[in-house]
Amino acid sequence: MLALPLCGAGDEALDRATLRGVVALNVVIDPVAPEILKAGVSAEELQTRLEVRLREAGIQVDTAKSEFVALRLRSVQAARGPVAIAATIGFYQTVTLMRDKNVHTATQTWEVDTVALADTKQVHRACMDSVDELAGRFVSAYRAVNPPGSVSDKQP
Repeated sequence: MLALPLCGAGDEALDRATLRGVVALNVVIDPVAPEILKAGVSAEELQTRLEVRLREAGIQVDTAKSEFVALRLRSVQAARGPVAIAATIGFYQTVTLMRDKNVHTATQTWEVDTVALADTKQVHRACMDSVDELAGRFVSAYRAVNPPGSVSDKQP
């Protein structure tokens, strides 16, 4: 018997290929876990930080676009001890079913994640560092298939 791992999008060549030709994208922040909110991290701050990182890399952010990068932060903490923060960034876009061209849906086509352990006083910093890391990984994947000067750098 052969067991195959069941997983969604990742950061392999095929996943990166789904980013080719994307001219601009929106940014969405999933609801922030209560433990992270308690540490002073807001969805607005996460959104601003991610948008700035993307713009600094020359990626256009447009709130009118249906294609989007989504950021999700989850956390867990034992009674005493460090906080584990799981951060995920994924790219979502509209897809059409091959067997029925009338069916369109948004699905995740690229994704990476990271996990950090932080003392309760360092949760804010760990969250911001995670956003920076994931933004950098998205930029690398995006630039791998949309090098500077390509169609993706043109104004929409």
